[in-house]
Amino acid sequence: MPGRKDKITNLLTVPSPASDDKLVNLADWVEMKALLESDGNASQEDLARALQRAYSMSDTEARTLAGDVFKELRDRELSCVPLPGKSRDWEYPFSLNAAGNLLCTRVKLTAKSKAGMLYVFLLVATRADMDAQRKLDNLDPTVLFEQLCADILLNFWGGKSQLSGVLVFGTARKKAAHNHRFQSNVEHLCTMLREGRGMKPGARTPGAGDGKLDIVVYRVFSDGRSGGLVGFGQCKTGIHWKTHLTKLQPRAFCNKYFQEPLIIDPMRIYMVPRRVDSSDWNSHTSEGGLLLDRCRLVQYGYKISKEVFDDCLTWLNAALDRQRHGNFTI
Repeated sequence: MPGRKDKITNLLTVPSPASDDKLVNLADWVEMKALLESDGNASQEDLARALQRAYSMSDTEARTLAGDVFKELRDRELSCVPLPGKSRDWEYPFSLNAAGNLLCTRVKLTAKSKAGMLYVFLLVATRADMDAQRKLDNLDPTVLFEQLCADILLNFWGGKSQLSGVLVFGTARKKAAHNHRFQSNVEHLCTMLREGRGMKPGARTPGAGDGKLDIVVYRVFSDGRSGGLVGFGQCKTGIHWKTHLTKLQPRAFCNKYFQEPLIIDPMRIYMVPRRVDSSDWNSHTSEGGLLLDRCRLVQYGYKISKEVFDDCLTWLNAALDRQRHGNFTI
């Protein structure tokens, strides 16, 4: 019997109908089932039967809940519409029939095709165990998620230019001359923002960590004056993401590490690979700031570097192969 380190996550375990996030979790299960089934489909009836088997729900309860879950799936389909003029490669990789009770996989992942990869990567990263054996082919999905978020956030901020860019502070940062250490990151950021005056003398760095800050995105002006548009982002995978919504405090970060605080407080941004339930959206946004969940990330994920795309696809295929050859039962 495999031990903790050898644990293999079954992506098709039916989520509990008693959880706070039952609608989004069960919708994820339907998507995973459609993705992994040989016919590429998953029905409302499939979900109702699975709930009855796994949790001894009554037929009426199971069918009512399954109906609500498929309404959530319809909302996802509508939420992932690409921006005007952008590639449709990144839109929702599933489609619902006219009756809204059958979900069909409409893309096939390949080494050359971008179609559906981003959404499916975020889906599997949500369903997978982020503690046990998350690394596959020497790739860590938490690091890949930070890299994805950096590219996506830069898209949202208007793209890279002489006056705009993105800097990765978290575990995904590259070992380059200007950002291989926390202090170098701060110095480089203040140079780009033209304010802050660099690292505060005597400030203790957070060691191997990042001070809860994963990504900084910015857009400034050619006049060289302070007061640009700056976003401080935190990326979170795993099941405990809600407990970290308030951890990043941009003003406190600037006061602690910059010689001078920024004239305008950076916007707080919180990014998760999961779909956030609409009933919790306002409260989570109030706590975490600008909230980018799976569907929002997909909408602005139209431009991702080839290196990041290739690594995400490699990890994703390894995760799906592990599931397909695990001899799991639903």
